[in-house]
Amino acid sequence: MNSDVKHKKNIRFVALKIWELLFIKKNKLSDIFRNDKSFNSLNSKDRSFIYFLIHLALRNHNQIKFFLKKFIKKQVSKNLYFLDGILLLGTAEIIWSRTPHYAVLNSYVDLSKILCGVKYSGFINAVLQNIVRQKDNLSSSNWDIKNNYPKWMLNSWEKQYGKIKTTKMLKVLNKEPYLDIICSKKMNIEMKNNLIKFLDGHEIHPNVIRSNYKGKINDILYFNKGIWWVQDLSSYLHIEYLLKFLKKINKNNEFLKISDICAAPGGKTFQLLDNGYEIVSNDINKKRLNIMSDNLKRLNFKSKLISVDGRTYKFPEEQDIIIIDAPCSSTGTIRKNPDILIRNNIIDLTKLQRIQQELLKNAASNIKVGGYLMYIVCSLEEEEGEDIVNKFLKTNTNFQILNLNQYIQDLKTTLKLNTMGYLKFLPIDFKVHQNDHLNGNNGFFSAIIERKF
Repeated sequence: MNSDVKHKKNIRFVALKIWELLFIKKNKLSDIFRNDKSFNSLNSKDRSFIYFLIHLALRNHNQIKFFLKKFIKKQVSKNLYFLDGILLLGTAEIIWSRTPHYAVLNSYVDLSKILCGVKYSGFINAVLQNIVRQKDNLSSSNWDIKNNYPKWMLNSWEKQYGKIKTTKMLKVLNKEPYLDIICSKKMNIEMKNNLIKFLDGHEIHPNVIRSNYKGKINDILYFNKGIWWVQDLSSYLHIEYLLKFLKKINKNNEFLKISDICAAPGGKTFQLLDNGYEIVSNDINKKRLNIMSDNLKRLNFKSKLISVDGRTYKFPEEQDIIIIDAPCSSTGTIRKNPDILIRNNIIDLTKLQRIQQELLKNAASNIKVGGYLMYIVCSLEEEEGEDIVNKFLKTNTNFQILNLNQYIQDLKTTLKLNTMGYLKFLPIDFKVHQNDHLNGNNGFFSAIIERKF
């Protein structure tokens, strides 16, 4: 075995270990990529290959299973979970990558001997050989992209947005993810241009650089200078709208008591700090809060961090602004987090709605008269956005939703957005570049709610 073939086999072994953490141990993909030592010890090219392969297999998981059923007549034992992973990743690589077929087969057959036993290597070889022989027929089959998504999700989207818009969203969500970098106000023009060049990126919105960068985050130019952070455009814009609103209502620059609930990994807090506001940031997940703490140090920002349950916490004093980025189904982030598609066939929306309602209710009890709640979810489901806000307003008549039209005319014109008292961005919004891969964004919903009396 030559060194290159052996190297590729080792890379695929790391991919299979990630697959195990994802499917068997039920870890989140973003956490795996951030924390797995085997993955992070690889060079940039190898990490990019694994990133591409895992995302490819997840986005097309149901389709791959459909293909495999044509060649496997017996149920694969659940105890041989690596066997299932080899079939899944091997098929994905044969159908959609440019890797020579012999290299794919040799690597996965060898890995099956190590991970599943010699007697299964012939089975793996036979199935993957059939995939290779039938590749053209399989690739040209009339597979509907909708079949890669849970039925409940599709039914929900088609009901809310219609079939045409839903199909457009699926096509965007099926693309490889991008990386958005937010430039701090501490960054000068020369640094920004250097960063754009380093990332081979584009400034798609003032101070927002988008690229296809797949390397380590801490290898990015100026990492240790603390003049940028990672945050999706749509998340950034929600807080940018809030900042524009605050400037309108706080012309005397009075000190505002601001809290960010469910704050980690910290993008919203960083934005407010970068604009001169003081803020207390909370997250019940201490691991995520530790990561946020590290980022605050890198960015040379100071913010009080606490780890309490936002559903029951009694604030020491009433707040002017409370931001609630509530736990949700995260269906708006499938492009970056395709493991959402294989988590569960049905997400427990009832449980999530209860948490969202409790967070909003407790925040409302800690906001001063004339203060504002900002409720945010990275979900495309009305049940977690509009329905939660409308239910809250029905039972809390001393609150009213704020129509942002009068505050964001410049942004609305630039981005051709519409508001109906709330902001909602879909994955198909923001056609900002001639390279279609750099268009789109995560799906986000937000509403600003004022306490009147």
